[in-house]
This record gives sequence, structure tokens and C-alpha cells, in this order.
Amino acid sequence: MNPEELTPNQQAITILASLIAIGLVFGSLIVHAWVLVAWQRVMSWGGWLRDRVYDKIGLIDLFMCLVFIAVAQIAVAVIFRNEIRGSDPSGPVPSRASEAVLEPAIILPAGYGSPVARPTDSKPAIAESPWFMVGATFSLVAGCIASALWTLGRTHANPRLLGMSSGNLARDLMVGVLVFLWITPLVLMVNVGVSQMTEVQYEHPVIDSLRGRSWAFPLLFLSAVIFAPVWEEYAFRFLLVNWLDTLRRHGLDLKRLVFGQVALATNADTEPSEGYPPWWIAIVSGLLFGLAHFEYGVSWVPLVVLGTVLARVYQLQRSILPCFLIHALFNSLAMVGFAFELFVKSP
Repeated sequence: MNPEELTPNQQAITILASLIAIGLVFGSLIVHAWVLVAWQRVMSWGGWLRDRVYDKIGLIDLFMCLVFIAVAQIAVAVIFRNEIRGSDPSGPVPSRASEAVLEPAIILPAGYGSPVARPTDSKPAIAESPWFMVGATFSLVAGCIASALWTLGRTHANPRLLGMSSGNLARDLMVGVLVFLWITPLVLMVNVGVSQMTEVQYEHPVIDSLRGRSWAFPLLFLSAVIFAPVWEEYAFRFLLVNWLDTLRRHGLDLKRLVFGQVALATNADTEPSEGYPPWWIAIVSGLLFGLAHFEYGVSWVPLVVLGTVLARVYQLQRSILPCFLIHALFNSLAMVGFAFELFVKSP
């Protein structure tokens, strides 16, 4: 691919991707150098929350989240019922389409994992429709919003008391950006290492969907960068980590496991201990997060690393905002890679 053969738009995309890559490398180097030099200062930073138990979430909240998501997805299926009836039944299952744009979090080596060619004589599958992909992913967000309202109403607690928001926007944004620059090289190295060792190709239906539909790129960018991080951080970080906190505090107390600690917090609930929250909760959350993407080849392995870091950040901030920012930045990088694959690279 020679630069003189590129159109002005292709040159602009190439320059943008290059600037992003260069900025990411320099930013990551600066953050890693700073962490190495000021390790004790970073570890003892007052912005890291000491161990506090957020045990208001019960299994009922996780169950109702699934119910609200199911209702929202049924509504999307009703909206797209005509397209579903006319789609190719041999194509991808529609329920997987929502996941097609949920986790384009890992940037792949150039030329690795090209899409699978589909027959041209069959009807287009509804799962490849950009509008359906966006609608399916938005239904997950809508279900989580309904779930959040349900949980707030059931517990009679505010978002900060539940661990949904820290109330410190500036600190959350700073933590999100710095942790993203710090963890990106590790996740990418794990991804490349696993890919090279297993030689398993990573296939993603997003590029198939965008072939011949370049107008849909902004739609799928919105879905992957905004909608997907919102619902996954709510489900895997806020609900799951807090329910594991309930398990940690109350053990096998069935009533507490199902309904959480509904009573308003006392001083004992909010006063931090001397130590930090236990790592096992973050590891469980990260493992389940990775396994939820098991069907995307071996990409679930680096996603376990990413999910564990996101859960640890959540434990130390008790806000889904920095986790959402890290997740959104990862997906943005992936979508830039998709744009390069779609608009610049030769078919």
C-alpha cells in the first residue's frame, strides 16, 4: 500500500490512526515511568478508597436486570419483526448480534483475523443490519437503566451510597485516563501473545456488516464506544462486584444474599478499614467478564486481564465512571482499527 495510491479520506484516516498510536505510546511510556519513579506515592494516594463494604445489592437485583434486558430485547425484536422474518435463517443468530459490537476492545495485529466471506446469493441476515445492531445494544442499556431505577427504589439509597457514583467527577476522569494508559500495553501484549501461541483467528462480524455500508460506521461507533461500556460496566462492575461484597460480608445468609442489606448505612458500613478491598472479588468479576466473550476466539483471555483491572479500579473508586471511560477508550481504539481495515486497507 503506497501513500500516493490513497485518496484524501484514506490519507486522513491513516494520519489520524498514526497520531493516535503515537500519542498512546508516548502517553503510556510517561505513565509507566511516573509509576516506577513514584510507586510509593501512587500506592498511598489518598484517592484510593480503603476497604468499605457495599452490601446493598442482592441476587434480586441481578435477576431483575436480566428481566429488564429481556423485555427491552423483546421490544427490539418486535420493532424489527419484518426484517427478522425476511432474513436468511442460516445467517448469524440475532441474539449474538448485540454482542457483535459489545466488545471490540482488543486491537489486533494488522492482517490478523479477516472476516469470513458470506454467500452472495442468500438474503442479508438481520444480525448484519447496522440498525439492528445498534437497537440490540441500546436495548441492553435501556434494560440497565430500568434496573438501576429499580435498585435505587428497592434499597431507598442514593447512587453514591450504593457505589454507583463517587461524587468526584474530576478524580474519576483522571483515574480513568491514567489507568487506561497504564494497562493498555499489558492487555495488548497478552492479546498478541495468546494469538501467536494458539494461532486462532479472531473474527468479528462488525467489519462484515460495514462492508458496503460505510454510512453505518458512526452508528456502530456509538454502539461500541458508548452503549456497550455503559451496560457492561453496570452489570459486571456495579452489580456483580457489589453482590460479591454482599457475599463477603454475610456469607451464606440466604436473606442477605437475595435482598442485600436494605437498611440504610451506619457508621460501621461507611468507615474504611486500614487495608484495601480483597483481590478475589476483582478476579472473579474479570474472569466472568472474559468468559462472557468466550465465543470470540481466544480474545477472552486478555479480556480477563482487562476485566480484572476494571473491577479493581471500581473497588478503589466505587464509581462506574472511570471504568466506563477506560472501556470506552479501548473500544474507540478498536473502532479506529476497524475504520483503517474498512476504508484504507485493500479488500
